[in-house]
Amino acid sequence: MTAVPSMVELPPDIVPRMLQTQAAYRLLVTNGFSSTDAAGLIGLVVGLPPVETRWSISQVNRLLFLRSLYTDTSWGEAERRPA
Repeated sequence: MTAVPSMVELPPDIVPRMLQTQAAYRLLVTNGFSSTDAAGLIGLVVGLPPVETRWSISQVNRLLFLRSLYTDTSWGEAERRPA
């Protein structure tokens, strides 16, 4: 019997996510998920930690915007430089 190699999980800032959050949210809600469950699931998929009060889809989108701004522009350049 051969062992199945375990997948190494990369931090979410290293792996680009190409998830269309609004479309995924609508798909989940129309298939029976509550809006808070759908937003929480999308938050987990894009690498946000689970929280006690759950994410809303607008919070997920705002955090993704800030993450993109930080990684793709000069806005976070000083913090990304090696020490």
